[in-house]
Amino acid sequence: MKTVGIISEYNPFHNGHKYHLENAKAKCEADFVVCIMSGSFVQRGEPAIFDKWTRAKMAIEGGADLIIELPIVYSCQPAEIFAYGAMKILNSMNMIDFLCFGSESGDINQLKEISKILYFEPAELKNLIKINIAKGFSYPKALSISLSAYLESFDDIPDKKALENPNNTLAIEYLKSIIKLDSSIKPTTIKRTNDYNDLTIKSTISSASAIRRELYKNGMSENLKLTVPHFVWDITNNQIQSGNIPISLNSLSDIMLYQLRRMKSEEMKDFFNANEGIENRIKKYALSCSNIEELLENIKVKRYTRTNLQRLLIHMLINITRSDTALFKQNLTPAYIRVLGFNDKGKFLLKRLKDKCNYPIITKVADFKTESPELARLFELDILSTDIYSLTNTGKNKKAGKDYYTSPIY
Repeated sequence: MKTVGIISEYNPFHNGHKYHLENAKAKCEADFVVCIMSGSFVQRGEPAIFDKWTRAKMAIEGGADLIIELPIVYSCQPAEIFAYGAMKILNSMNMIDFLCFGSESGDINQLKEISKILYFEPAELKNLIKINIAKGFSYPKALSISLSAYLESFDDIPDKKALENPNNTLAIEYLKSIIKLDSSIKPTTIKRTNDYNDLTIKSTISSASAIRRELYKNGMSENLKLTVPHFVWDITNNQIQSGNIPISLNSLSDIMLYQLRRMKSEEMKDFFNANEGIENRIKKYALSCSNIEELLENIKVKRYTRTNLQRLLIHMLINITRSDTALFKQNLTPAYIRVLGFNDKGKFLLKRLKDKCNYPIITKVADFKTESPELARLFELDILSTDIYSLTNTGKNKKAGKDYYTSPIY
């Protein structure tokens, strides 16, 4: 029996995800599909459009067998940490044969070669990165420019600008994590059929960004219906009819501005990527801006991408400190397997998992107990992130503790 792992956000699940899931299973000749999925907050530094159980239900109906939550200390991070956290959990399960991810390249051998170069980072590349950072570029941009220049002498790597494409970047980070973990999981890739950054719906397979934008702007439109499977349409419609409107970053404006106005600039330095005085700009404009969009417009600078700033704000909101990020980047720091959903095949996998995995397996949050300070901190942040996410609910149900009274989707 073969099992393929997929690292996902399903924000929301759409036709492109269904295409990837079906092709991953076929390409790997897999009997089972295990998905690691972001919880309440996603990699771009935003709250997910729907809660994690709703998105897990979409994924199960879309063909996944077991959905595991990616903890907040990994899910709302740059590509390197996001990929590492997800791979760390997949690797710990000791039952995943393949990892299948989408990429603009579609060439697994080329991506492997680039990942080795970036993992071992030769002196020439390291020096190029320093030069480009000194020119004022953000680290991701400096890395992309430097890698392109470094690869000019490599005839067997035709795509010199691989890091300019977001899914290639994630793919390379997955491959670097496999090296770091000395994992036996075999990576493979499927070429993306649409532009990740495209904000307009042009066909039945469109980007999640375009779908979210359509949902925010036009609701349950014919364009939306074109891009998602029928079960996602039904689940989304039921959510909206129940008063659970799609969540955006601005849904957090009031609580975010409260937190930033309460904090001192010195406190803001305790967070990952709060460098070069950005904390002073955040503090200054948090006092005068009315929402997050206005705040982001005012604090943006060349060295910080919008996504970096969004993640930094989310870290400040949830209190994910530099020390938390440093701790959970370590190979020896434990994690856990938090189950969000499964079907009958997933139930079978969970039984096997108990004998194979050294990490705690959480199916019922109320029963989870640990003497590990690291696991206790990981758990605390996950629970808090859900409690904060619940405040975005426009209906009456804003109470905390949803992790404790919501069962995994079955």
